[in-house]
Amino acid sequence: MLPPSEGKTAPADGPALHLRGLSYPELTAARERVLEALIAVSKRDNANEILGVGRRVMPEVVSQRDILFAPCAPAREVYTGVLYEAAQLCRGDDVRIFSGLFGVTTGEDLIPTYRLSMNVSLPGIGNLKTFWRRELAQAGVEGSDCRQQHCEMRHSGAQSPAGASQTGDIELYRDAAEANMAQTTIDMRSGAYQVTAPYGDWWDLRVVDSRGKVITHAAKHYRGLLTRALLDAGHERQPGLGKATLTDVAQVAGTLGHVEVTHDGLRHHITLMLE
Repeated sequence: MLPPSEGKTAPADGPALHLRGLSYPELTAARERVLEALIAVSKRDNANEILGVGRRVMPEVVSQRDILFAPCAPAREVYTGVLYEAAQLCRGDDVRIFSGLFGVTTGEDLIPTYRLSMNVSLPGIGNLKTFWRRELAQAGVEGSDCRQQHCEMRHSGAQSPAGASQTGDIELYRDAAEANMAQTTIDMRSGAYQVTAPYGDWWDLRVVDSRGKVITHAAKHYRGLLTRALLDAGHERQPGLGKATLTDVAQVAGTLGHVEVTHDGLRHHITLMLE
């Protein structure tokens, strides 16, 4: 589970945004509302104040007025901040990316560049963290892991039954969530993007220096490195072995530095201490 990044690379070409083609299609109506509000705000003279950005990025804000026609690329290629530079996401990597504009996507979903933090409050929408927490919960997306089934349907050309209701779609995704609850979840999100909690056992990460002081900006780099290491370990894992254990996760994290693990019910905290 990843945050987005402020650093983005605009696709040179590609298709326009197709909201109904994104993973978690039950979020389409919510995404449309946020997108419309963002376009409207981007046309205002005080757009930078509402979006909480500096004047130097106003050209990016202005360009959002035409975001519906902007070229799109896989999210894993659009996000290019510190975490993503270290993670080097590849096709097939099992990630969910939470964002203020789309709620949650996979790395393969085609998106444009944009400027919209989860901390922003949009006119007509309100605080985006509150908005998405509510929308994800109502859609049954929180903690669910539906992307594998959805991607398989998309790549195989399979379509939902004609006339399928949104409620039926949500039930389908809930069934997929229950079937995948045994998977290992690692939460790499920053506080602003922790709008859901995974089902079952899950792990989060804290990065500290040798004195135990929490590292902030540099932590993004190590979150990216651990993301890559855990994904690689997942690819190498033999089929049929079940979900990764706490020991497995800690051993992978231990390749980056000294690791301490504490437990809080189903939630497990990994503290990575850098030398």
